[in-house]
Amino acid sequence: MTTAEAGPAAPEDPAWRALPLDNLTLTRKEGFAAFAEAGEPPTPPILTMADLKALDPQMLDHYNDDRRRFLASLRPIKTMQARELSADLTDIFDAGVHQPSWQAKGMAAIDAFPGLGKTTVGLSFAKKVHNTLISKHGRFTEAGHERWPVIRVGMMGDTRVKDFNWAMLEFFAHAGRNSGSANSFLSRALDCAVSCQSRLLLVDDLQFLQFRSRRGTELANQFKTIANEFPLMILFIGHDLEGKGLYDDPQLARRITPLGLQAFSIEHEAGREQWRRFLLSLEQRLVLANKFPGMLADDLSDQLYARCSGHIGSLMSLIRLGCLRAMRTGQERLTEDVLAQVKLDWAAQQQLAGWEASLASGKATSKPDKGRRRR
Repeated sequence: MTTAEAGPAAPEDPAWRALPLDNLTLTRKEGFAAFAEAGEPPTPPILTMADLKALDPQMLDHYNDDRRRFLASLRPIKTMQARELSADLTDIFDAGVHQPSWQAKGMAAIDAFPGLGKTTVGLSFAKKVHNTLISKHGRFTEAGHERWPVIRVGMMGDTRVKDFNWAMLEFFAHAGRNSGSANSFLSRALDCAVSCQSRLLLVDDLQFLQFRSRRGTELANQFKTIANEFPLMILFIGHDLEGKGLYDDPQLARRITPLGLQAFSIEHEAGREQWRRFLLSLEQRLVLANKFPGMLADDLSDQLYARCSGHIGSLMSLIRLGCLRAMRTGQERLTEDVLAQVKLDWAAQQQLAGWEASLASGKATSKPDKGRRRR
């Protein structure tokens, strides 16, 4: 691939940084780099109620803007399951990165219900791959091409082989993506991956594909070709991939390592301990004037579990919206009343009554034994 095709400048010429880049979407390289290389937003200082009242309206507005920005980018603390999943992905990646070019590279699939953080973990792993390889080898290859360790493609319901190959070219902003056949797109994408030393292909929303259809079968064959020819690991992310037929193909069934994530469980003591540790860590990160140790883990543990049914996506949404309401109303803390006013997603709402009844009757509890004794 020539420099003109991929768009990189020479290593000694930093002018490429001044070019107008698309940093708004993960489906293009500049957007993915902006995501991967963005630092954590600074945590605003935690002011007292007296400090808040002493701020003039303009300063208070700026402070609340900082808190809203921080909340919008608040990431969940990695659970034990997420850490174990990241370790599995790292092992699969490391096992394949030094394989001879003629050997098929590893494939993995994160399969979990929506709202459990599978995409968050997958993107976190991809971010680590991007930053590690850039830090170790530099932004440019020895041949002078930009180094792009990760390619990210999002699936759609009507994706065909040609569409998928085009999406890889679109990620690189390759000039040849505007016309050509499926095979020519694939050849150009291979040139990009080799020249830019890509090592991970992240394929998100794979549940949109029906692998038992003709189009799905063609894409399954395409994935095998990419695993054979491209110098990278493929990471699929989706839900009910077995039900969609991903593993019907014997070769894919032998090559793809299935990985998963589960919701927080309070059926056993270890799960309740994990839930409590997560809430304690989360409450430390909240920027509210009236917060206190145990606000989430002691006072609100059962209510939080009932409202999110152990799904981290629903929990984080509930916490963000609850904090915004607490700031807007001046309460500056999370309470049962504040959280009760926050609207839930549909799936969480369907399970709310059942969990509330179980927790209220004592048939279930989200608190470990020592947590109950603490009360």
